[in-house]
Amino acid sequence: MKRDDILKFYNRVTSVVEKLPGGIQKPILAELEPIRELFIEQRPPRIVLVGSASTPTAPAFLHELSGHAVETGTATSGWRTYRIADRGAVEVLDARRDVPDGILEDAIAAQSCDVVLLVRNSADDESALESAAHRIAWLRTTMESEVPVVGLVLPTLETGEKDSLAAQLRSKAGFVPVAVFELSADTRHVVAETICSLLPLPSRLEFARFTMARGAQTEIAERLLKSFAALCGVIGVQPIPLADLPVLTALQSLMVSLIVYVSGRQVSPKLVAEFAAAVGINVGAGFIFREGARAIVKFIPVWGNAVSGVVAGAGTYAIGRAAIAYFIQGGTGSKALREIRLRFPLLNRPS
Repeated sequence: MKRDDILKFYNRVTSVVEKLPGGIQKPILAELEPIRELFIEQRPPRIVLVGSASTPTAPAFLHELSGHAVETGTATSGWRTYRIADRGAVEVLDARRDVPDGILEDAIAAQSCDVVLLVRNSADDESALESAAHRIAWLRTTMESEVPVVGLVLPTLETGEKDSLAAQLRSKAGFVPVAVFELSADTRHVVAETICSLLPLPSRLEFARFTMARGAQTEIAERLLKSFAALCGVIGVQPIPLADLPVLTALQSLMVSLIVYVSGRQVSPKLVAEFAAAVGINVGAGFIFREGARAIVKFIPVWGNAVSGVVAGAGTYAIGRAAIAYFIQGGTGSKALREIRLRFPLLNRPS
């Protein structure tokens, strides 16, 4: 799925929504905002590394964080790009070694930083921490912003070291890290999810795909789901019996495709068809039945349109929840099917 395709879709939808009455238009445009920020303004996150020179190189650190080998790309204005094929990239400014302040200042002036990671070796002495603390304080002053800081310790944390590290940073640099973690294969997803939650929305999707942090991917997909459910609910309210079914189907298919993309997979008709088959014919038949009923109730003045909109929104939400269970949370077809049946029994065919 290409950015230009999403942009065309977004522009087409907003042009339709802008023709709706103001009372409906504003909340729907607000629900579409996350789609614009996540997919149209998507960019790699920008991370500054500070800490001890005894910690792993940037590629080795990113391998530890993502669980996957990374490719080293080009450097621009001090920021170097690291990429995982088909999953995304991050831009890193490595300030752990003897990098002059002037070079760092130029790099920060060229591109703002999203988050600072203090990478510390558990064997480092206090002077190494003091040096890192002063560098972070300098960065925060230079950037004139409260950039979030996360402390990461390799390979192990001693008892009480989290509290000790936080206390030392408070006393030496006047700030407290958002969190302190021991970075290992067992904790990397929690670390990645925490970092992802601190990033601006345009860089959050790229980082979630890069690290394959399921919690972060789920949160992003749920934002997407909320927007599509609201949009389909408004379309369902419009008094055009049967004519809106192709539009709803197209929107729901696009929603599933975007959830596939969030999961880190390549979007393809085969994957979407796999999902449809896994969900099962009973749910499909029940959904078609309910959509037919939804179109019919539109003929009932006033209340028919309201019921139609509720069912359209609920149907879209159920499909999205099943897609999240199937593609992101590692669910099977039966798990996705149970997701629909438990949450939205209205959409199942009566037995």
